[in-house]
Amino acid sequence: MNGLESINYDELLGSNYYAVQHLLINGPLSLKTIECYKNIIFSPNAIRQIYFIGNCDIDTVELIKNLLTISEYIDDDTVEKYVLVNFSEEDLSKLLNSTFENPSTWQMIYYNNDENYRIIDVPRYRSLRAYIQKLHDPSLSPAEQLLKVYDEVKMFDFDDSFTSDQISDIMTEKKGDAEGLNFLFCYIANKLGYQASLVPVEVDGKKSYISMIEIKDPEYQIDGLYLFDPSMDSLPKDKSEINDVRRMNYNFFMTPISLLERNNFGEKFTGPLALLGIEDLNISEEKKETCRDNGTLKETSQLENIYNLSFSDLHERMWSTKQVPVEMIVLMCEKLYTEPHSDILRDNYVIRKEELFGRDTTEELDSYLKEAV
Repeated sequence: MNGLESINYDELLGSNYYAVQHLLINGPLSLKTIECYKNIIFSPNAIRQIYFIGNCDIDTVELIKNLLTISEYIDDDTVEKYVLVNFSEEDLSKLLNSTFENPSTWQMIYYNNDENYRIIDVPRYRSLRAYIQKLHDPSLSPAEQLLKVYDEVKMFDFDDSFTSDQISDIMTEKKGDAEGLNFLFCYIANKLGYQASLVPVEVDGKKSYISMIEIKDPEYQIDGLYLFDPSMDSLPKDKSEINDVRRMNYNFFMTPISLLERNNFGEKFTGPLALLGIEDLNISEEKKETCRDNGTLKETSQLENIYNLSFSDLHERMWSTKQVPVEMIVLMCEKLYTEPHSDILRDNYVIRKEELFGRDTTEELDSYLKEAV
């Protein structure tokens, strides 16, 4: 959602308080502006939309909310309210837990990328936060917690024709395309305290997305920058209704870039991964220096900021990330689910890996030596 520049703030604070349809509030209210908004709200206007943006604070939102409730001229149920402010977690919780006369008319920002907002109404935002809180388990290690979230998301149906990237739609329909499922996975991971981001790839000539998350887990001696794709491990419900079976796929859980770049299914690195996916750092940096794609450079800079790493450190971090053994994934599953199908999970992982990814030099040599014997 964009285009707030179309609303003229100065005109709203003029002396004419009639025929007002849109209000834009971009900061804390002074006594002068409070009186102005009181005159507008308590006059026979036809207000349809109110936007809270910029440095607007929670007290201002509460004040306007209360004024709308007691106004004799405005039907609160017909006014759309957009709170497009990045509140602190404390203020956000306070606001969501407050009383709304018509909560479904209040739209809250839950994601902001260069002022391209994704919004959700208060009832669904409350449900989303409760849903994430249920997934949070302090007794789990970081990798185990991510596996629990990963399993939750991959239980949603992968549907390439379902192109909505709005969390409310994905949660309601219990399905999404690659971008939608990865966005949901990254969103939950971020809310649980992980550094997570979407990164673009290309499949069959079409743009898609996967997830990148930094994991530090002393319990399993895991420390790296891993790639994920719950959409590739999602098993449709028409294949099985049994959760134990639908949890069986983990080939795209905590995948190092060194494995994913050997894929056999035509997935190509684009954007930042097209630069970082070159193993030789010198060539990778040279390609970055000569890159003329502003979108790629911007996305790369965003990754550097998210993980607080320079380009060379980001590259080193990704290429030094080691593959997680399937035995370790089995241990995590056994802890979370007392998994009764460990042997099947293990065999399924190995079979899918052979189908999905080419062998590296060590694996090729091991295979050659086994065949020679």
